[in-house]
Amino acid sequence: MAQNRQYISVDSVIQDYLNESEQSQNKYFKCFHLAFRGFENLGLDFFYKVKSVKLPKNSNLTVSLPSDFLNWTKVGVLNDRGELIPLYYNSRLTTYADLNPERLTKTQDDTLIDTSNWGLNTWANYWTGASYTNIYGVPSGAPFVGNFKIDSDNGVLVLDENFAYDYIILEYVSSPTETQEYYLPVQFRDALIAWLWWKDKKAISINRGQVGISRDLKNDFYNERKNAIARYKPVRQQEIYEASQQQTRLAVKS
Repeated sequence: MAQNRQYISVDSVIQDYLNESEQSQNKYFKCFHLAFRGFENLGLDFFYKVKSVKLPKNSNLTVSLPSDFLNWTKVGVLNDRGELIPLYYNSRLTTYADLNPERLTKTQDDTLIDTSNWGLNTWANYWTGASYTNIYGVPSGAPFVGNFKIDSDNGVLVLDENFAYDYIILEYVSSPTETQEYYLPVQFRDALIAWLWWKDKKAISINRGQVGISRDLKNDFYNERKNAIARYKPVRQQEIYEASQQQTRLAVKS
């Protein structure tokens, strides 16, 4: 068994399946492609590596995403205690011209709203001449220090026009490279073997009219997947206690 800490190689899982199903090495190439599909499906949801990198800001207020970027988990800047202060994901930011050095001049337009035609009794948020603000009070929430949006097609992260820092900290789910050995947590061994049983036998069972066999193999995979998740991310009493403490707040009572 090829093992690296708590991880095992996809190759060792394929060998386990070939031995269990009593098949020869001639089937290895087919099983590798089936196994990698299962590895992708499991990894995207559970165990692909999360990387944390510090990336410089481009002159047009964008940040180039790493080549192995799959999805973001946290985006922010650092405070003086080494903590990550998050940026707010703003779906309204446009990705138009985000590869253009003159992005800001192409995406800002101050002619949309004519404040001279507004009546005094207009029921809307207050326009300060530069931005909207709430009429009543100040909005609450986390101490966000800027806005961002991801443009995966062009491989950049777009920042708002007021972003003042020269970097961001990006925590993201990364994809495996083509040249590396593929590893998965040992808890998912039986789940990936069940995946191979299902996908390897699916076409044969359907062609022979044995649809029930394919259905049973599918159910077996999802059961093994559920068990693997429970073993991979167990609920710890310390985590429950810390969550309870963080959600407890002192407040004035009426």
